[in-house]
Amino acid sequence: MLGERKLKKAKLEEAFDELRAQYENLIFENALNPTLLRAYDERVNHAVKFGRDPEKFLQEELQAFDDLEAKARNKENAESKLIEIRRRQLAGETFADQVIDEYRQRIEHYPKIRIHQNADLEVAKLYGAMYVLDRKYWGVLEAYLRQAFPRAGQIDRMSIEQRFWRFVATRKGRLPEALEAYRRSLAIPSTSNKERTREAQEAVKSVAFYLHDLLDVCEKASHQAQHTAGIADALEFIQNILSNFRLNDLKRR
Repeated sequence: MLGERKLKKAKLEEAFDELRAQYENLIFENALNPTLLRAYDERVNHAVKFGRDPEKFLQEELQAFDDLEAKARNKENAESKLIEIRRRQLAGETFADQVIDEYRQRIEHYPKIRIHQNADLEVAKLYGAMYVLDRKYWGVLEAYLRQAFPRAGQIDRMSIEQRFWRFVATRKGRLPEALEAYRRSLAIPSTSNKERTREAQEAVKSVAFYLHDLLDVCEKASHQAQHTAGIADALEFIQNILSNFRLNDLKRR
């Protein structure tokens, strides 16, 4: 018993020493008032002097440290945010610029297909995402839908398969069919900016509608056949496209 008490006491002392070291690091890293460490030492000495339950006291001190650390981290984050805001103000950036910048970062990893030198980046990236869907996931999706809807005339499968090919290039060096109207609007000098904007919006909207419909068909298919290998990854990729391009709410009414 005596040996166990000594071991327990040694572990508690080790825990208090470790906590003290954490205080030192927190004070140094966040430039906090050094008196925080002195106050901790005084509390420990007071607890020992008056015979407080060491385990209960340790729990209280750990909670106090966690609270202090959280405040320090929040302050650090707030200061970083203020620095970033100040940087944007000095650069003449607005809140709208910040939103656009964050949006571009979300779609940056998608490839960009070449439509025209003046093509909207969002359109080029969105159809680049469809290119990846075709190359990496469509084979798995197509096989799964044919397993769920084996009869050739089943409307769900036929419609979704036929529509898919409008959004990807069916021949090398050729643009997807759904982009032709937009490409022509960019290529013809007399086309108004309003018309070009409308065609860009149509190109985006048609992809959004299709992807939502594809997810709906896959949901119906899940009642007919179990997900095969790779289906979860394919569905996640589609959902990420809708999220990253802010198309979650752009669906048929």
